[in-house]
Amino acid sequence: MDNVLVDTLPVLNRAATTHRQRPDTIPGIFRDLPPISGVLAAIPELAKSYDLYILSTAPWNNPSAWQDKLLWIQQYFGAGDTNYFYKKVIMTHDKGLVRGASGILLDDRPYHGASAWDDPQHGSFWIQYGYDSRLTWSQDLVPMLEHLAYDSQRLGSLSQAMQQAATNYQLHGDHAAFTKENWE
Repeated sequence: MDNVLVDTLPVLNRAATTHRQRPDTIPGIFRDLPPISGVLAAIPELAKSYDLYILSTAPWNNPSAWQDKLLWIQQYFGAGDTNYFYKKVIMTHDKGLVRGASGILLDDRPYHGASAWDDPQHGSFWIQYGYDSRLTWSQDLVPMLEHLAYDSQRLGSLSQAMQQAATNYQLHGDHAAFTKENWE
C-alpha cells in the first residue's frame, strides 16, 4: 500500500527531519496522504483481469496507522461493496506469511516479507514497484500486468509469463542491496 498506492515516503522523510521519534510512529501520519500518480485510474483497469487485495504493514507502536490505512482506502475507493478492496485488506507484519499461489505482490521494498513472494516454486511473485522506472502506474505497469494476465492464461503458467516479462523489465532489485531510509 505504502509507496505503491499511497505517496508515503516523501511525507515520512520530511517528518524525519523535524521529529525525534520514527516518523512512521507519529499518530495520524498515514491518514491524509496523497495517492500515487495514476493509481486511481489504474485500479479499475486491473480489476478487469485480477482479483485485487491490499497487503500492508503498519508500525506496531502506532495503532492509528492500522485504522488510518483503512480510512484512506475508503476515502479513495469507497466504503461499501463497490470498493475494489472491500473486505480484501490484509494487515500483517510479515507479508511472506500470506503468499498466494499464482499471486503477484507489488511492493516497493523487499523487507517485511515482500521478497518472500518471489518464489516460483510456490507460484508467487514479487514486482518491486518503480524499481524499473517504467513500472509505475503512470507508465508501463498496467499494460505490463494486463499482458501478464493474458500470457498467464495463454501459457497456462504464471511462472512462464513472469519469465517473459523479465526479458523486457527489471522486476525487482537485489534484496540484499536495497538501501533503507535513515529512519527505517
